[in-house]
Amino acid sequence: MEIPLYFYQAYRDLDRLSPGSEDTTLKAIDKIDININDELYVLDIACGVGTSTIQLAKYFENAEIEAFDLFKHYIVSLDEKIAENALEDRVFSSVGDMKDPDFANEEFDIVFCEASVEIMGFKRALDEWRRLLKPNGYMVISDVSWISRPSGESVKFWKNIYDEVDTIENKIKQIESAGYEFIDYVIVPKRDWNNYYQKLEKNLNSLSGDKSAKDFVKQLKKEMDFYRNHSDDYSYVFYVMKKC
Repeated sequence: MEIPLYFYQAYRDLDRLSPGSEDTTLKAIDKIDININDELYVLDIACGVGTSTIQLAKYFENAEIEAFDLFKHYIVSLDEKIAENALEDRVFSSVGDMKDPDFANEEFDIVFCEASVEIMGFKRALDEWRRLLKPNGYMVISDVSWISRPSGESVKFWKNIYDEVDTIENKIKQIESAGYEFIDYVIVPKRDWNNYYQKLEKNLNSLSGDKSAKDFVKQLKKEMDFYRNHSDDYSYVFYVMKKC
């Protein structure tokens, strides 16, 4: 897949590729009822630049972490973080597609995916990734969800982007229908969105002279403005569940 240079420039030097923070990710993984000192096997799907991958490795100190992303550019960034943190013996990266993860059935104690499941869809991910988990294994997925009764503008906006945006209650029902025990959820706070957009906007402004990036920049700024005007309606929500 050919990715234009301006795409990478837009996200240059960001510590993550979506709204979030280490504090929020910690709140989510802290809800996993498992001995963090065990020799666990963890999968980070669509790991991006690998900030959460490294956090998983530090939290589960005896775990081996497999992390993959579709874009080699971001795997290079993760590899740099692995080396900086001397985690070469426990964290392993690869290029891969979330729609066809190349791992054996019942291989992982934990499957983690932050802010990218909309690429394939929440319900499909629940069904297809379930095979990767050991019995009683845990899955942690964040997805865009309504956090209050949404405005008509928000419903129309998201229908054209990702039609699986739904209430937290309905997401929980989908989790249980897919054969998981629902454990808890964590809403990504406005603070994380605002910090992320502040950094992203600086990069977008630096692309103002690139005519080839004009439509791309315009769309991202439209999404940022829309969130700022409708931030009470939606957010990413981490869902923590256990394979039954």
